[in-house]
Amino acid sequence: MTATEKHINCFPKDVQEILRRIRTIFLEEVPDATKIIMVVGLFIFTSCQKTEAVKEQNTEPTRTEESLPPVQKPTTYKQFSGAWFDIEYPSNFKAENSQKSSTNSEGFDSAVFTSPDGKVQFYVFSPQWSGNPLDIKVTSCEKIIETSQQKENDIFVKRWTVAADDGTYFRSYEETAETLSNINKVFGIKYASKADLEKYREEYLHFKKSLKQYAD
Repeated sequence: MTATEKHINCFPKDVQEILRRIRTIFLEEVPDATKIIMVVGLFIFTSCQKTEAVKEQNTEPTRTEESLPPVQKPTTYKQFSGAWFDIEYPSNFKAENSQKSSTNSEGFDSAVFTSPDGKVQFYVFSPQWSGNPLDIKVTSCEKIIETSQQKENDIFVKRWTVAADDGTYFRSYEETAETLSNINKVFGIKYASKADLEKYREEYLHFKKSLKQYAD
C-alpha cells in the first residue's frame, strides 16, 4: 500500500472514492500528488461536515404560533352598588342582589356574583352599620366543617367553611367586626372544588380589596 493510499483511507468511504479518481487523473502529471490529494480531501470532508450541520439545524422542530401557549387576557371589572357600599367584580360574572337593606327601603345590604361556568360565586354583606347576614345561614343539607376566630386590637375576625352533605360545593366566609364602632362586613366564596377556588383566587382578592363602605 502506497503512502497516498494510506492517507486516502483516513477519510470516509464516500470521500475516498472521490480522492481515488483525483489520484488517477493527476498522479502521472503532478510530481507531489499526495499533498494535493490531502488538501482536496480535507476540503471535501469539511464541506460535508458543514452540510450535515446545516441539515440538522433545519430539521429541528420550530414552535409555530399554534403551539405557543394562549396569552391570558387581564381580568376587567365592573362596579356594583349596594345600599351602603360599592364593590368591583369580574365583568363576565353575573351580579344579583341578595338581602334587602335594613336601613334603606330601596337598596340591598348583600349581593352575589356568579362565574360564567357557575362553579364559583362571590358574596359580600356590607350594611350601613352592623347587621345579620341571614342569606348565608347553614341549611339542613349542609354542615360547618371548619371554624376559627381571633381578635386583633379592636377588630374581631371570624372564619368558617360550610360543606354540602353531598360534597357538591363548599362555602367559605370571613366576617370582620369593629367592636368600638359597631360595624361589620362579611366576604364569602362558594366553590365546587379546590381547583375552582384557585382558578378565581386573584379575582376574589381584588373583589375584597375593592370594597368601599358608606355610612350616609
